Amino acid sequence: MAEGVTTPGMGAARTTGFPVNGSSEPMTTAAPDDGDLQCDYINTSYSIVAAILSVMCFMFGVLYTFFGYRFFKAVMFLTGFIFASVLVYTICIEEDALPPEGNIGVTVGAGILCGLVTMLVQYVGIFLTGFHFGVALAVGALIIVEQFVHPGTKWIPIGVLVGVGIIFAVVSLKFQKAMTILGTSILGGALMVTCLDYFIEQAAMMQYVWDRMKGDKSQAMCWYSWVILGCWPFCCLVGALVQWRITGMGVDHREALHSKKGINLQRLRLRQKREAQSTRYRHLYQVRRFNGDVISQSYIQSVQHKLSPATQSLTALNTGDPAATELESATTTLTQVP
Repeated sequence: MAEGVTTPGMGAARTTGFPVNGSSEPMTTAAPDDGDLQCDYINTSYSIVAAILSVMCFMFGVLYTFFGYRFFKAVMFLTGFIFASVLVYTICIEEDALPPEGNIGVTVGAGILCGLVTMLVQYVGIFLTGFHFGVALAVGALIIVEQFVHPGTKWIPIGVLVGVGIIFAVVSLKFQKAMTILGTSILGGALMVTCLDYFIEQAAMMQYVWDRMKGDKSQAMCWYSWVILGCWPFCCLVGALVQWRITGMGVDHREALHSKKGINLQRLRLRQKREAQSTRYRHLYQVRRFNGDVISQSYIQSVQHKLSPATQSLTALNTGDPAATELESATTTLTQVP
């Protein structure tokens, strides 16, 4: 029988997969009923599209977890893209108003638009990163509470998710670097665990987490499902340490913003200084053109004091007669000629 093929037989089905007890040989077991757990084998009938998406999630998860603060702009874009895509796609699936191609188109368009906003307006991106961090903590709290009591209404998990998310989103605006590192680490860990969960148990753990967020009841999980879930806080812790001590050390996203503002301010001040100098030189030139006679007269008088008495009598600048005045006017007029 081919691997991953299900064949009917006498009212029961047989499914081929890989066992989880350490054996390397594929095993064929009777497929359990819908209410039973399939904890004795790993189903390998993967979907190509889902597998590609899972691999992309793992790659983005590595970027988030270990280089989230280092590549601040790219991560802010991905944060907005993921948030809008998941939200819009969930609404489209619930409403069932568009065909699958339409749902994908609307989801991608909304994700790109929101990603551009979070990338260009960094406070929006930081706010959304803090919101993701709060939602992740709320999900962990809901999973723990579910082991003891199930919420009586769906509004309880929704209120917890939104309330805790908004609280940490506001806190992230105060402690931007620390909250960005924690938010990217926990989101990157979630993306990597999503990929691992799909290839091991066909995203059963993610479905369990989604049920906790909606307040629905779900069946018990396998023991290795909890191991997969435990990888989430472990990846978050390792990623936060790596960013804090290695990749994010000595990097501050606010310095780039301040440097750009400083460069623009410096250019503006230089432009204003040049305009002021140009205006001052223009004004001085106008004053010199307007007072050219006075300047030339004082210059001529200073020269005449150095002349001999006979030469001074010939010029007769200080006699006050009409001839002297006419000579003075002609002299000063000649001095204005460029």
